[in-house]
Amino acid sequence: MMKEAELEEYTERLQQIFLLTMRRISKQTTDCEPKLTGPQFYILQLLRNEGRSTVSSLAEDMSVKPSAITAMIDRLLKQEYVSRERDEQDRRVVFIQIAEEGKKVLEETLQKRKSILVKYLSHLEREEIESLISIYEKLSRLDIKE
Repeated sequence: MMKEAELEEYTERLQQIFLLTMRRISKQTTDCEPKLTGPQFYILQLLRNEGRSTVSSLAEDMSVKPSAITAMIDRLLKQEYVSRERDEQDRRVVFIQIAEEGKKVLEETLQKRKSILVKYLSHLEREEIESLISIYEKLSRLDIKE
């Protein structure tokens, strides 16, 4: 088992380099697709994967208040990237779903982001890429509570 001081040092290094790397990649992906903010991109992905969702469900998935989601949804509605639909059984329930224009802009954005990541990964050896993915897969399976 690793000593706590050594683990703290690794944690500090990881935090610094992860923040720097993600800022750089994030800036490039944001610059390449000015039509969507990061949260809007994430909402569109959630809606594409879920089919449709309520505002409260989206807020929970994104760990934000429903009022924050409502503002984002309003902007996505103006751009015609999403649509609203009332529940037939309970008119108080409103579903949000991705529209065709939203699917199109999401796919374009995914392709641009993918090409940026390919540029970064092309500087790594196959074993390094496999290790990187394996580590992230392992971390994603952990269920650590605060």
